[in-house]
Amino acid sequence: MEKLRGEIRSAGSGAAGQSTGNAGYIASLENRLAYQQEELSELHMKRGENAQLVVDLNMRLQQKEKLIQSQEERLTELKALNKTLTVENQQYRISRSELEELNLVLRDEYQALQLEFTHLEKKLRKVQDENQQMVEKLMKYKTSDAEKLNEENENFIRRVYLVFHLCLRLKERGRKKHAKLQKELEDAAKDMRGLSPDSNIPDCVPFATQFAVPNKVSMVFDAHEGEVSAVKWSPVGRVLATGGADRKLKLWDTSKASVESKGMLVGSNAGVMSIDYDYTGTLVLGASNDFAARVWTVSDQRLRVSQVRLPSDFQTNMKQNCMLRTRSMHPINS
Repeated sequence: MEKLRGEIRSAGSGAAGQSTGNAGYIASLENRLAYQQEELSELHMKRGENAQLVVDLNMRLQQKEKLIQSQEERLTELKALNKTLTVENQQYRISRSELEELNLVLRDEYQALQLEFTHLEKKLRKVQDENQQMVEKLMKYKTSDAEKLNEENENFIRRVYLVFHLCLRLKERGRKKHAKLQKELEDAAKDMRGLSPDSNIPDCVPFATQFAVPNKVSMVFDAHEGEVSAVKWSPVGRVLATGGADRKLKLWDTSKASVESKGMLVGSNAGVMSIDYDYTGTLVLGASNDFAARVWTVSDQRLRVSQVRLPSDFQTNMKQNCMLRTRSMHPINS
């Protein structure tokens, strides 16, 4: 463009001699200059647009660089995660192989236990069969023992029945002797009213000191829930047996200052009306109001004979003499 302007100035200086020929040339040069100016304006405009485009591209480049940096950080994290997952995967594979081996071992143990269980089941069936046979034998033995025991109990009840009748007769004789002795004592007391206390009477037995009636109670205790209908001293030791309307027969130890319970014998279906021991004090007999007699052992307090029905004449004697026999109680020496 500067070249064109120089040519136009040179053409204008030489226009004095060649005005006609240079005029066209100058015009063409001016046209070219105008065209060049227009192109220059367009280039300046494009330059501005390109500068703006460069700025935009730089901004986009910075954004892309930031995005690339974030993607690289993300890629680094993913690589670390991939590495961690790879290690975990290897551990899981090792654990899986170990579990498979353990599963094989457990399967073998299960099969062995299954075989052992089958063997033990067969053995159990065999033991159950043997046990059933032993139970049957035991039932046979128990049946024979029960028959023998029932036979012994029947013999014992017969002996108790005879002893009971003998006791009734002895007590009847004792009652008559006691009444006779009491009458003699009353007669002797009447004859001694005229004698002074200082009188010297030889061969005189102080009956009053030997047969004195107690004037005070030595011990009082609650024996039964209701009335007491029978009492009996044991032939050995200071053990007292009591029976009451509560259908119980109780044993009491009176050797100490206070009465202590030694046990309670149950099994009667009605009130216990009469009690008796054998001569050794190991068995105790209780007759209840249901016309049955039962025998217990004193040591373990177990019922040996139950529901033994007494003969009809024995029932009649027991009803008539029960209250007279059992309400007499020996005084307890302090």
